[in-house]
Amino acid sequence: MAKQKFEKSAVCDRCFRPRPECFCGKVPSLDTRLKVVILQHPQEQYKVLNSARLTHLLLKNSRIFVGLSWPNFKNVAGRQEIPSEWGVLYLKPEETGAVSDQVPMPITVINRKKCPVENTAFLRGIIALDGSWKQSKALWWRNPWLLKLNRVSLNPGHPSLRPQVKEAGLSTIEAIAFALEHLGEKKELGKTLVEYYRDLIIGSKANRIDLSGRESKKGV
Repeated sequence: MAKQKFEKSAVCDRCFRPRPECFCGKVPSLDTRLKVVILQHPQEQYKVLNSARLTHLLLKNSRIFVGLSWPNFKNVAGRQEIPSEWGVLYLKPEETGAVSDQVPMPITVINRKKCPVENTAFLRGIIALDGSWKQSKALWWRNPWLLKLNRVSLNPGHPSLRPQVKEAGLSTIEAIAFALEHLGEKKELGKTLVEYYRDLIIGSKANRIDLSGRESKKGV
């Protein structure tokens, strides 16, 4: 299921869902203090479980770009933005090399000097890479200017709504929701994002096809 795609000719050109399941006009436009930029790998656009378009439609203060590389940070964030005031989401907890009995922090912000940052109020925006682990790695290395940003490492401690190759994996909308919640946005915002993903994407397909790709017998 994770790799299944819709036919391009059969989807809405705004939400990228099959026209009978189009959710344009059905979702709210939510305000956030932080700006959100999604860099989407081209192969992700029409995947059945992709959440990038839904995230963009839900978040008023967001932008989405499809491609493999962009010349520099300002090309995606805006000419007035400064790299040191932005973070890039990273789905892997920072390794300290020491064993600790302490409960890991939900997020860890590391600046470009590799020093932990406690007060994150200075952040103006976050960038999320939308793709498989392999695709995200390609986006990372094709855009070296990402190294100028703060690294926002996520340690959710809960499973994703969809199957993941790695335990730490989250869908793009889940990762953004988690990051926003722990970077000072209202907790209800993150909850709303995840609920719409569950209801409009996970739920809509689960009514007919379960996440292993077999025909669902619900309602039969």
